[in-house]
Amino acid sequence: SAEAATIPEDPGGFNGYTWGMPLAKFPAFKLVKDLGSTDFVKDVGLYESPGETLTLNEVPLSTIRYRFVENDLESIQLSYVGRESRDKLMRWLEERFGKLTSHERKMVNAVLWYGDKTVINLNYDVVAKQGTLYFLSRELNHKLNEFHQATQGD
Repeated sequence: SAEAATIPEDPGGFNGYTWGMPLAKFPAFKLVKDLGSTDFVKDVGLYESPGETLTLNEVPLSTIRYRFVENDLESIQLSYVGRESRDKLMRWLEERFGKLTSHERKMVNAVLWYGDKTVINLNYDVVAKQGTLYFLSRELNHKLNEFHQATQGD
C-alpha cells in the first residue's frame, strides 16, 4: 500500500499547466485515446503535444500525456524508465513538494503527495523497470473515479 506526504504549497497544476484549463487553449494537442463517456462524465480523452520533450532532474520522460475530463485538464502523465530514474524523480519531488518519511521513501511501487488541489503519484513497476509520474487534479479526478466506477460493469 502507498504512503502519502503532504504538499505544503499546492501548485494547482504542473509545468505551467493549471487544472481545469480548457482543451481549446491547446490547439496543437492530438487525441491519443478516446476514453469515452458515461452518465457522470462526458468526453474523457488522452492527448499529447507532438514533439514535446521534458527532462526532470536529468530524467528524460519518454511519454507526456494530458487527460481531459469534459474538455478540462484533469491530469498529466509522465512515463520514465529505470529504478535510478525513479530515485532521481523522488528526490526532485521531495525538494519541491515535501519530504517523505524514511518509511515512505522505502515504498517502491507507489509514493503519493497530497495537496488541496493536486495529487502527485510516483509509481514504479520493478518487473517492467518502468514507471509513471502523475500530477492529478483532486476535484476533476474525483469525477473521473465516478466515471470508472460506472464503467466497471461494461
